[in-house]
Amino acid sequence: MPATTRREEFDLKLVGLEAEVEGLAYYVSDAVHRSVEALKTRDLAASRQVIEDDDYIDQKQAEIEARCINLIATQQPVARDLRSIIALLHIGVELERMGDYAEGIGKISASMGGDEHEATREPQ
Repeated sequence: MPATTRREEFDLKLVGLEAEVEGLAYYVSDAVHRSVEALKTRDLAASRQVIEDDDYIDQKQAEIEARCINLIATQQPVARDLRSIIALLHIGVELERMGDYAEGIGKISASMGGDEHEATREPQ
């Protein structure tokens, strides 16, 4: 089996990065849905879980950002490839923001459920 070329290596990394962003999108979507459901049902345990899950979302976004920067620095992409990486970087930032919104809904839900400590926890 022939060794992969730099271009093939880059393409594999880009596909992996796209998959990582897509996975984060599904996770964030689920967090938003769970936070709204916890608010509707006043489910304190679900609210707490959504609040805790925001740390995972923050971590994944930071990993995506680091991978984007690494790809730009090591592969020096141009044109379409560079635009794709920058788009993935921005999408990751927006997904993290949506995760923060899910956390905020979780905090509101927790405060309505009587858990004032969770509702007033400082963001990280």
